[in-house]
Amino acid sequence: MNTSDHPPVPSVWAIVLGYNNVEDTCECLRSVQQVTYSRLQCLYVDNGSEPGTCETVLEQFPACRVLQLQPNAGVAGGFNAGIRHALEQGADYVVLLNNDTTVDTRVVEALVEAANGDPAIGMVVPKIYYYDHPDTIWSAGSIFRRFPPVIYMRKTRGPDDGRFDDPQDIDFATFCVIMLSRPMLEAAGLLDPDYHFLYEDYDLCLRARAAGFRIRYAPTARVWHKISKTTGAGTPNPKFWHTYGRSESIFRRKFRHHRWLTGWTHALYIILRFLYEGNRYGLKPYVQGWRQGARDEIHPPPRLDDPEVARGQVRH
Repeated sequence: MNTSDHPPVPSVWAIVLGYNNVEDTCECLRSVQQVTYSRLQCLYVDNGSEPGTCETVLEQFPACRVLQLQPNAGVAGGFNAGIRHALEQGADYVVLLNNDTTVDTRVVEALVEAANGDPAIGMVVPKIYYYDHPDTIWSAGSIFRRFPPVIYMRKTRGPDDGRFDDPQDIDFATFCVIMLSRPMLEAAGLLDPDYHFLYEDYDLCLRARAAGFRIRYAPTARVWHKISKTTGAGTPNPKFWHTYGRSESIFRRKFRHHRWLTGWTHALYIILRFLYEGNRYGLKPYVQGWRQGARDEIHPPPRLDDPEVARGQVRH
């Protein structure tokens, strides 16, 4: 038999990033444990959690590797540490997962099938449902709208009605769950830790597309998301809104040539939306964060061989 007719099955690493909320982490890892893909390795990156979190994971999931970071390296820094470890171990793809997600048993098969051996596909995003409303779509990929200028997630108000059942290329993807290819990461670089959280995903999407890679939406890959339990999105938590403003400001500075996406028109639209939605509790910290982001030092995104990328302690 000609083995060339049967290309090797790609090696995939699932990288679960967690900060406290150990119950969510264990539920996520339990769902990853049920995934049927034959060449899947699981890595839990503990991002500066309280003492005892790693021990709980090690005890309940002895087959899962644990990478412990101290102190918290932010979303980008935590995922970067996991990505570098996985690629050093020979991964062809990495699947990034927030710890407040659960996945379908065939999610990795569906993501890999969507890439379909096409080296130009650098990212594959699944169909993501609300955890508390498991038939309602939270994200079917993200699209840039020119006016009012914003990146918005395609979603449904009620149960999935089939409108997002076609696989297609999209503009952007949220990284609560995403599959990234090794060639894309080698060419475009890692997630940018200048953002503590928020916008590190859209930043890498722009860099990946600039490097010639496509972002593919795979509707048969299904995930459920508990929606920002760690960050506090959508709540009066001033830290979230401050970080939101700061990350937007940094994103604007790094991509000034995308004027409709990062210029004053976009900033004005965001502020008007705050006022229209009655979100006065978020407006002041957002503006304060935006001003801080305009002053903070910014850096080039890290590469795979960058010595500044955290390694952490691998525990078994």
